[in-house]
Amino acid sequence: MAKKRKLDFSKEPPASLADYSFYGYALDDDQKAFAEAIYSDENDIIFCNAPAGTGKNLVAFGTANILCGFGKFDEIVYIVSPYGERKQGYLPGDIQAKSSVYYDPLYQAAVSCGVNPNVSISQDGLDGCGGYITCITDTYLRGVNLKNRKIVIIDEAQNFAVPQLKKTLTRIGTDVKTIVIGHDKQCDLDEPATSGFTKYIEHFRGKPRCVVCELHTNHRGWVSQWADELEE
Repeated sequence: MAKKRKLDFSKEPPASLADYSFYGYALDDDQKAFAEAIYSDENDIIFCNAPAGTGKNLVAFGTANILCGFGKFDEIVYIVSPYGERKQGYLPGDIQAKSSVYYDPLYQAAVSCGVNPNVSISQDGLDGCGGYITCITDTYLRGVNLKNRKIVIIDEAQNFAVPQLKKTLTRIGTDVKTIVIGHDKQCDLDEPATSGFTKYIEHFRGKPRCVVCELHTNHRGWVSQWADELEE
């Protein structure tokens, strides 16, 4: 198998990522399709419903980072739900301390892609944050406009109730690419039927400039794979 070329951000962006190395990782076919759906100029919103260990955070962040590297977008905004404002409010500390526990998946993905989170990631502020990556919980989104060359990653979307996910998606403006990732079988809401994740997948499915992806292979190991296969 021929060695894949390294992306050169000083050159014009390629039409496809197929012939290029993805941070040294060998992506499976589903992951490749997910990465290409994000990378394509034809898509504004990409949903991915995938079990634990399938690499959805790595692929979502890694591809978003590539798009920023080529100057197609300027910022990455990572949004996660603290499973309702009440739970976040009871955590100790200031806003940053209350929120940071939810941002670990992004930090791990950034490190896996060779991005220094201490330099590039800011928390709980969308203006004047310094880095090109911002983390925020949906708790503080009311009145925020997400526009102007941003890539928005909505993580653990199965933990957004319909009103929360509606509040988040209706913040999206022009010139924004939105990636919505989660797994419908790992909902932490007290009433899983209230989740908006699969409802919004079906609401957007078939719309122009929208793609729905799935990942199936657990790369974390057999324990994770076997545990996830238990039906409640």
